[in-house]
Amino acid sequence: MKRTKADFKKAGTSNGKKIAVKILTVALSVLALLATYAYLQNANNAALNTVNIVRLKKDMPAGAAIGIDDVEKYAIIKKEFDSDNMILYEKPEDVESLFSDKLTSYYLRHATPLFKDQLTEKRPPRDAILMTLPEGYELTTVPYNYMEAGGNILLPGDLIRMRVSYEVDVIPQDDYDYDSGNYYQWTKKIIRTDTVFDSITVTDMLNSDGNSIYNIYLEVMRLSEKERQEILKSASFLSSVKPKALQLALAPEDVERYNSFKISAGNGSFLITVLGRGGNDIDFDAFTILETEVRSWLDGLNTVS
Repeated sequence: MKRTKADFKKAGTSNGKKIAVKILTVALSVLALLATYAYLQNANNAALNTVNIVRLKKDMPAGAAIGIDDVEKYAIIKKEFDSDNMILYEKPEDVESLFSDKLTSYYLRHATPLFKDQLTEKRPPRDAILMTLPEGYELTTVPYNYMEAGGNILLPGDLIRMRVSYEVDVIPQDDYDYDSGNYYQWTKKIIRTDTVFDSITVTDMLNSDGNSIYNIYLEVMRLSEKERQEILKSASFLSSVKPKALQLALAPEDVERYNSFKISAGNGSFLITVLGRGGNDIDFDAFTILETEVRSWLDGLNTVS
């Protein structure tokens, strides 16, 4: 079949459109690649334009001193750097000088940048409990045997239940002695168990010298790594963190109740049990960090010795 000029014209127009579409597609692809390259190049330049800041390597409790071994260098994009509050990490000695005579203001988590307003020069008072003791309340101590109270798991802020068991006399009993043929009276004794406190908060634990174990933990945590290790080599440290008594903040009526049971019990015994933490609004993280770290130090010391 013979093709006419009109057929050739239509074919030429169709091929021209296809070529134009291909050229446009290639051009758009090239533009997209160039845009992607430019974006990646800018992102790369921004990433290269970084500064090093101070970041914590571990959790830190409130009132703890921070040493150079507790922090690390961490790079961030320069435009995210807050010069008013963030701490530059340039030379280790310069960084350490910023921490001298400063303590953490509150509990800080590891792997987070350290800010200037998270540090304070105010040292917490040794007997902070007396500063926060509710009006009318009184501090008292009760003997404590951790082997009878769930083992070494009790922490300040935990809830305990206290029971007391003691002998009491009941109504005199009449009895008959068949050998003598006489009646006589004797007093029957039974063991009574009462609940002294159904649920009460532990303020602190005391060692055999009456010193706060929590304060001992804090004092050790404030020392440098070298100083800590020197103290841990001392056998006296082991005994200093063994609880011998609990410190409780009691209302006057609770004091009277406890004292009354002490008098009634005589040679009786008090039993302390630890309650669950599910209903307690105390944040135990800082205490757990302290206890875990100190326990690891003690384990290491026992291994060496």
